Amino acid sequence: MRFFAVWLYLSWKNFTGKLAEQVGKSREWHGKTARFLFRHLDYRAGFLLAHISRGLRLTGRRRRNLALVAEENKRCLLGPDAAPLRHTWVSQRRQLLDLAATYGQSAQIQSELKQCADQLNQIVEPLHQNGSPVILAPMHMVSDILAGIVGSMVYPGKATVVVSSSAEIYQEQDRAMGGVNLTYCSIHSDNRMIAGNLMDSIMEAADHQRNIMIFPDITPDYTLDTNETRAGKLNCTLFNRPAHLHSGIIRLARVLSAQVVFYNLYYDKGIKIHIEPPVAARELKKKMPVIIEESITRHPADWLLWHAHSLYFINE
Repeated sequence: MRFFAVWLYLSWKNFTGKLAEQVGKSREWHGKTARFLFRHLDYRAGFLLAHISRGLRLTGRRRRNLALVAEENKRCLLGPDAAPLRHTWVSQRRQLLDLAATYGQSAQIQSELKQCADQLNQIVEPLHQNGSPVILAPMHMVSDILAGIVGSMVYPGKATVVVSSSAEIYQEQDRAMGGVNLTYCSIHSDNRMIAGNLMDSIMEAADHQRNIMIFPDITPDYTLDTNETRAGKLNCTLFNRPAHLHSGIIRLARVLSAQVVFYNLYYDKGIKIHIEPPVAARELKKKMPVIIEESITRHPADWLLWHAHSLYFINE
């Protein structure tokens, strides 16, 4: 009986090992196929497959449910006359663009991102030359990964993205980007190494050797399980309602005496960028809610967080 149990265990380990090996080979094959297609075809050709999958209702129940939540949130904030979001399509487009820019290394999409970065650099580099550290504040529009890539390409060519948690996961995504000079740190992690990396990045930002990047429109839903306190939130008004925004960008801007450059990507037959004039640290409390609301209103179909149930309006 004992021999049978050992045999069964070893057989199972052998089976799962071979299965994992086949899964790994399958992923490698898909990755190579994606790289070949995106390097030799217009990346927008992949959009056709996404349209077909939605037409055949192959997108999955969860994604369709999130689209319903997103549509209702949009109706509540922008009114019933606003154009439909097509949230499922925006989510699919984001995945395809991320794949084309990272694993696919599409020359076409890299050219579009370079044009966006050149426009952003026209604002960022003079700020550094005039002695002001810079915090980049991209919105969650089109793709947060692509927004990070654009931010990494401006002067001085190095950037650290401050995320809410799980920085190690983002580091893994970063390594898949093919040499983009971008690192990630979490301000909510108890990991001393990550906290040390953040402090090093802040010191480099003060010396104009690096930009700090923070997504200002992150919703409170994403950090409910972290050590964030009420002191970490900015009470404000969004869409004529009492709201809460994370105030980390305000505190960090004050520490660095930095200028904050808000920008967002949007899609119009290609990836484009909208850039706000630089905002001084002392003006952030007043201007940040206005910029976020105007950005969402200007490009609602490109905003990725419509599906967050409470958005910025959690009752406390």
